[in-house]
Amino acid sequence: MTPGPGAGDRPTAAARGPAPRPAVLRRVWDNLEEGAICLLLVVMVLITFVTVLTRYVFSLPLSYIDQLVPNLFVWLTFLGASAAVKRRAHLGLSLLYDALPAGGRAALDVVVLLATGAFFAATAWYGGKVVVLQVENQLTTSLGYPSWLIGLAVPVGSALFVARAVEAWWRRRRELRGPLAASAPGI
Repeated sequence: MTPGPGAGDRPTAAARGPAPRPAVLRRVWDNLEEGAICLLLVVMVLITFVTVLTRYVFSLPLSYIDQLVPNLFVWLTFLGASAAVKRRAHLGLSLLYDALPAGGRAALDVVVLLATGAFFAATAWYGGKVVVLQVENQLTTSLGYPSWLIGLAVPVGSALFVARAVEAWWRRRRELRGPLAASAPGI
């Protein structure tokens, strides 16, 4: 069987060379939260495993290190919220949304974007103020590392949430301009 027309026209990945910089940056940006979440989950599981192992197998409890897991969970929460808004995966009540005409749905999308954007922008702003205070004079009591490392999750995660919400809204807006706009599902 002979290959179809144009089948041999495309160079292989090795022949093309490394991916151009914008494509690599786009890929990193598109998978930022997921990569960080995976890393955090691995670290949290390892910490939990080590503390259980040292406590129950070696009878040498490292209870102070347990404080890392809930602190990392703060980061996990904010990064998870950002990843979910990127995929439009947050829970929503679609009864009102589905009852609206296309123009009403578009307007409601803008209202939801503005409301959540304002909330998370304010959260980022005030979270940043708290981090500034933490940088000046606070260490965690159990391990002695700077508490701002944990507090930084609030402004960073909130800012990512706003960026991802705008990005998801823009992507949805472009999708709805396509030929299947009338049959698109609600929020």
